Amino acid sequence: MMAKRRHGPHRVGGRPAVAVGHVSLRVGSVAQAESFYRSLGMRPIVTNQGMAILELRGGTHLLLFRAKGKPRRGAIRTFDLMVDDIPALRKNLLKSGMEVSALERDARGGHVFFSVEDPDGRLLTLYSSHAGDRDV
Repeated sequence: MMAKRRHGPHRVGGRPAVAVGHVSLRVGSVAQAESFYRSLGMRPIVTNQGMAILELRGGTHLLLFRAKGKPRRGAIRTFDLMVDDIPALRKNLLKSGMEVSALERDARGGHVFFSVEDPDGRLLTLYSSHAGDRDV
């Protein structure tokens, strides 16, 4: 017997009732990481010597903490980011002197994306938004 599928409660306007509240990342330099993530369009909330909090659309906070050792290089696999105008962001990052990958298209989801290294040498992927006209 299959269980009846239930849909959770929704807020006014059809937004999902649940969102990601916080994502944390250990970084070599809080100041450099904070500047990098601000350049991607995040809003600074709190910055001090040992941590910074930046806000993403929807209210999710990225918490940057000073790592005890050197952060591991390589792809960030615990999260990625999405923006409305991926070509414009890529162009702005190139103008600011950052090295970014070419624009690509994801065969599964149809997203346009590119990657950029953060100050600790981790590869961050930025995707075009999949929200469309939905209120998220």
